Amino acid sequence: MSAAQKQRIRGESFKQEYQGAARRRPNRRRDPSMNKSDTRFVIPVQDAKFDGKLVLVLDLDETLVYARGGPLYARPGLDEFFKLCKDKCVEVVVWTAGLKAYAQAIVENIDKSNAVTHCIYRHSKWFTGLPGYRKDLAALGRPLDKVLIIENTPDCIRGYQDNGILVEDYEGGEYQDNTIYALTEVIHQLCDSQMTVPQFVSSCQLLKRTPIQTDIGDFITVYSLDVHVYDPGTHVRVNRDLQN
Repeated sequence: MSAAQKQRIRGESFKQEYQGAARRRPNRRRDPSMNKSDTRFVIPVQDAKFDGKLVLVLDLDETLVYARGGPLYARPGLDEFFKLCKDKCVEVVVWTAGLKAYAQAIVENIDKSNAVTHCIYRHSKWFTGLPGYRKDLAALGRPLDKVLIIENTPDCIRGYQDNGILVEDYEGGEYQDNTIYALTEVIHQLCDSQMTVPQFVSSCQLLKRTPIQTDIGDFITVYSLDVHVYDPGTHVRVNRDLQN
């Protein structure tokens, strides 16, 4: 893209919105569909219309958006990204360590296509609050060869590196950011490829395989998005989900 696009999509009122929603019954067009019952699965059974389709798991904070200071910033390109997911009948699952009202408010503001089907938020069923916590993709109850997770935290994809794409931390601002544009192309190629997710990520030219240090100090090898902004040799990251 030739110029940076406006990334601040909500001001200080955004924080008031989700904090207020936490104190009342929200009146929203979509409710999070996390399964909190006594079962290993974190979302309901798959709708028949998604049978055989890609299951795309999206982190929120520092991956798609930044909202820790009050205003809501979103990586540019999300409108086109979610529209593609809707057009390709992708089952989109938001999985965040954020609280329910916070996660729901973000989805309301960034998903104009109503592409998000499920929203998994902070809950004792999966979130430990300890360094190194991960997102167990098997708990989705979906065929793993159809599941792809987009994350900025390597620990969250531990054990599922062949099903994950790591992106650089996003911290708002108005600088040039092509991450979502590149991810849109990745999803388009994957949906058209007829490959399994592990087959595709191992061959996609927009991805590179690289070792990266985790929150608990060891190194795991992941597939990272190569948009010339992510440098694992110099980039020092902090998992802010553990600072709340």
